[in-house]
Amino acid sequence: MGTAAKRQRGTLQGWLLSYNLGMLIIILASVIILFGLLFTLLAQMQSRNSQYEAINTLSRQISQHRLLFTQIIGEDDPLAASSLNEELEILNHDLRITLHRLAVDYESDSSRYFIQKGIANGLQFIAESLEALLSMEDRQSPEYFSRFYATDKVYTYLQEYTVNRYLPLIVRADIAWILTTEHKILNYRAITILLFVLIAITYTIATYEMTMRLVRPVDTMVQSARQIINGHFDGPEIPIEGPVELQYLEQSMNQMRESLRERMEMIEENAQLEKRIHRQEVERIRTTRELEKARYNALQSQINPHFLFNTLNVISRTALFEGADATVDLLDTLASIFRYTLQHHDDVTLAEELLFVRKYLTIQQYRFKERLTFSVECPPQLSDLRIPPLVVQPFVENAMIHGLEPKVEGGSVTIAVAEVAKSVVITITDTGVGIDLEQLGRAQKEGKQHIGIKNITDRLNLYYKGKAQVDIGRVNEAGGTTVTITLPYRSGGKKSVHPTDR
Repeated sequence: MGTAAKRQRGTLQGWLLSYNLGMLIIILASVIILFGLLFTLLAQMQSRNSQYEAINTLSRQISQHRLLFTQIIGEDDPLAASSLNEELEILNHDLRITLHRLAVDYESDSSRYFIQKGIANGLQFIAESLEALLSMEDRQSPEYFSRFYATDKVYTYLQEYTVNRYLPLIVRADIAWILTTEHKILNYRAITILLFVLIAITYTIATYEMTMRLVRPVDTMVQSARQIINGHFDGPEIPIEGPVELQYLEQSMNQMRESLRERMEMIEENAQLEKRIHRQEVERIRTTRELEKARYNALQSQINPHFLFNTLNVISRTALFEGADATVDLLDTLASIFRYTLQHHDDVTLAEELLFVRKYLTIQQYRFKERLTFSVECPPQLSDLRIPPLVVQPFVENAMIHGLEPKVEGGSVTIAVAEVAKSVVITITDTGVGIDLEQLGRAQKEGKQHIGIKNITDRLNLYYKGKAQVDIGRVNEAGGTTVTITLPYRSGGKKSVHPTDR
């Protein structure tokens, strides 16, 4: 069961997102690859079409170049000749661009390479011939006419190279490319069909597996619910499988089945017990319990704290008559402590609580001698603050017992009161061995907090309606413990005191 749960971990949302995202990635990758191949073929086709356009442009430009050449030779006006030369320069620039579009490497196609070079050389020859003709002064000489007709013949060769030789080479190359491309397209179509079939099969299998992984646990829970409805609580446990949500439902149903089974057994046992026991027996058991409770209360009443308080007064007066002043002070202090604890307070002032703590620490000083020092500081404006009784002394007592007593050299206890942001903060700090924070956190987490501390926190929460806070920490790594009690500022209040018998 544990192995299955680990193998099928994940939430239902995670399963669905992973499944859909995976299928989307596969489909997008396939589409991107196919479109990439298609666009590559289209780009090649566009490039080849541009060659035909370039050949047509080259043929037209050569014709325009021939016409301009003839006009420049026959023009006598210098201004018109200059304008025609500028047009010729522009046309020469366009011719160079067109030839660059038709350029190929020798390794790719040597025939086209030589024809393209021949056209470029012919244009260079025409440019040199035009310059030579324009430099001749005698335009009626045989040399002039020979040069002119030779240049004009070059135009005829260039047109023949362009249309009759260069164009067929491109056509033959395109025919071979078209045959190769047709074969590629057939392959791409087969691959596309195969890929579509694979995606469809994968999608179907994944959908079926996903559905069954969700349906199987639900079907098992439905069968278990039918057994519970029919009163069968001893069936096998539901396997913990599927996403986290279904695992939670499976665990809850197993616990519910076990709980119902235990309750049914308990009901049956109680019914059998009630049948066996007579009503008089029940009354006898009830009477016995009341008697035991009365005996317990009687034992408690024998420990009379008032008797102890009065006895302390008698001992104090006896010590006074004998001249034992230190003993008298100690007994009077102890009697004051008993008087404070025996009174029933709804609340007390902070000054009364701190006076009680001072008396307690004074008694401890008789015990620890120079091993103990203490200080209690409280601003006068906070002396009338009403607080529940006995909320500071238990923490001071813990500091003495658990903090200072284990240290041979002893230490100090400091109680400081301050007003911070409309709250009163009481800080109790000792220099003892220090509290074990890990043990304290574990005890609080397990609900095993010290009874005295829990009593204080419960009373503070009740008194301040949940607005009080108690924090316990370690001063530093060397030791020491600090307790911080944060209380909302509350002055005035009501004090209900029931004095003890003396």
